[in-house]
Amino acid sequence: MVYAPSVVGKLLAFILLIGPLIFIHELGHLLAAKLVDVKALRFSIGFGPALFRFRMGETEYCVAPIPLGGYVRLLGHVPGERIPPAEADRALSAKPLWARFFVLGAGPAANLLLPILLYFLYFLTLAPTAVPPAVIGTVVDGTSADQAELRQGDRIVAIDGEDVRSWRDMSQRISEAPGQELRMQIERDGERIDRVVTPQKRIHRNALGVATPIGRLGVLRRFYAPQVGIIDDESAAYAEGLRTGDVITSINGEPVRTTEELQRMLEATGDGRVRLTYLRAEPVAGPLGTYLFFESAHAQLLPRKDDGGHTSTGLLPANAFIRSVDPGSPAELAGIRPGDRILEVDGTTFAKWEFLREVLITKQEQPVELLVQSVGERKPRTVELRQMMRTWRDIYKQDRTSLWFGAQPYEKWTLTPPEPIRGRFTYALASALEETGAVMSMMWTTLTQIFSGERGVDELSSVVGLYNVAGTAADQGLDEFLILMALLSINLGFVNLLPIPILDGGHLMIYIIEAVRRRPLGQRAREILSAVGLVIIVLLLLIALRNDIMRFLM
Repeated sequence: MVYAPSVVGKLLAFILLIGPLIFIHELGHLLAAKLVDVKALRFSIGFGPALFRFRMGETEYCVAPIPLGGYVRLLGHVPGERIPPAEADRALSAKPLWARFFVLGAGPAANLLLPILLYFLYFLTLAPTAVPPAVIGTVVDGTSADQAELRQGDRIVAIDGEDVRSWRDMSQRISEAPGQELRMQIERDGERIDRVVTPQKRIHRNALGVATPIGRLGVLRRFYAPQVGIIDDESAAYAEGLRTGDVITSINGEPVRTTEELQRMLEATGDGRVRLTYLRAEPVAGPLGTYLFFESAHAQLLPRKDDGGHTSTGLLPANAFIRSVDPGSPAELAGIRPGDRILEVDGTTFAKWEFLREVLITKQEQPVELLVQSVGERKPRTVELRQMMRTWRDIYKQDRTSLWFGAQPYEKWTLTPPEPIRGRFTYALASALEETGAVMSMMWTTLTQIFSGERGVDELSSVVGLYNVAGTAADQGLDEFLILMALLSINLGFVNLLPIPILDGGHLMIYIIEAVRRRPLGQRAREILSAVGLVIIVLLLLIALRNDIMRFLM
């Protein structure tokens, strides 16, 4: 059962979400005004008649019942306002251009800086206290890591002389260095070894569809289990009853932990008899669903010679074998079936599914040619397919799109256990800065795409959307709520900087126009600009409200 927050719970979550953001925004304006000696007459959180108020010094502080915004009333901010002669030098309009920019820009700036604190608190207190170490689980054939002779189990301890503290740290540095030569220090069997690696350049499309070059090393955290696939129905393995998906646990009494170990041990046996133990998953129906029970079995294989005269048991790594195919998917329409083995993609032989996945990401919706073989087939067949884009809805009822291939491989794997974070304070600070920068970049890209027409206005969301996602995020936990608050704060900061009259960015635009003209705009011109800004804001709000009604209520 999925818990659905109550109306009161959603409302409380909504207030707790936007309340601090409004407070921080207006506090930025207030503090900046006091720093440049601009008189602040009122500081209000919310709109409407004040629920309660108090005065501290020259400023009145109040809380109003409509929690959709706030304001700081500054002396001299409203054109035509009567200013007492004794306070004329404390009016915003009397201050130099830099001071007016500072005061009006401080609100959005506060919203853009707040996420650093929110992410810092998240990484310091709520994020896991242990992180995955930079230990290589799998090296993909033909990649930079393979060419540099990196091996399974290697720990990357430094890149260009700087310590590597986690898998994420390592991945980030590799991603930022496409085509650049890097000096790595690795730890292998208790010894430190230096390697020079040049990450391969790959074009990556982020969640917004923007293509950027990134570096790829060709390593995975995963240690693939010794799971086997069988394609030859005349092989020794097939004759002894082994089938695709079985997991080998020992060979000739020696334990097997990974698929790489399995291959090495099979090669070492030559043409001698192989005694092995394996596990097979058996589905068993239970009161709460279907369970998988692994049953142990034994087999003895005497390798046979294939058509090419090579000795083989018929055991192959299962990672390039198909475990399941989605109904109606491009894979099914192309004739791919469970149990098939994919040998080549666009004429290139591969042994690990990650290679195929990388090609599929690169090709997008362009045609892909695969060489496929089914159990018992003596000659592989060639199939051609195109991936589809499909839309799905996440827990926040936002539409997402993703490429759909529709076939899943056998990929039973394990991971190196996480290790305690070294230097948690500096780790939290660095991660907060990195995360804030990444979100700002993505948010800025989103805004530019909307205004350039690359993205539609159907992605805009109103207060109805915020009300719903606030409740969903609160239901997910404090960590999800803090992350949503950080995202919304950055959004609020950027939106307020848009050059639309009545927003902070619109006022800054007017100041720039006046600086260029070297005289203030007339009262009529300001009124026209304000009216235009109001119309734009109302139209955007109506569009966003319509989107949310369609998304959440229809």
